[in-house]
Amino acid sequence: VGETPIPPYLRRPAEPADRVRYQTLFAKNRGAVAAPTAGLHFTPSLLHDITEQGAEVHTLTLHTGLGSFKPVEVEDLGKHRMTSEYYEISRDTADAVNRALVSSESSVTLCGTTVVRATESSLTAERRLKAGRGWTDKFVRPPYDFQIAERLLTNFHRPRSTLLMMIA
Repeated sequence: VGETPIPPYLRRPAEPADRVRYQTLFAKNRGAVAAPTAGLHFTPSLLHDITEQGAEVHTLTLHTGLGSFKPVEVEDLGKHRMTSEYYEISRDTADAVNRALVSSESSVTLCGTTVVRATESSLTAERRLKAGRGWTDKFVRPPYDFQIAERLLTNFHRPRSTLLMMIA
């Protein structure tokens, strides 16, 4: 029902080709109402090359919402309200991330701000990634002490957006 969600900065209606153009190779479950654009540039060939160089690639389920693109319209950032987004983190993914967090030879690189919000919302008391599912309305902005993300691959972000504030 509806039309393919495309980034609002395109300022045009969705086209039939957008059904392919704005779908990541990670997509498996219905539920997102916006494309997780940071993952759009990954191809099977690129993922193969990354894993051939020794990196592990793990996934989680994200139902990106339109609220991610809502501009901040308040001066006091404590008054901005994020909309909730659903996520699921498998035991396999949580275990792999936690191994990397304690390893001196590995690190954690996350792809996309929505992944950051999900993982930073699913922490154990020991500040490790917890497997499970839930909803997050976390607004990550300076100053913030990241617990999971050591690096972030992301995309373009609009001025006054919560996504740009996270990157800051």
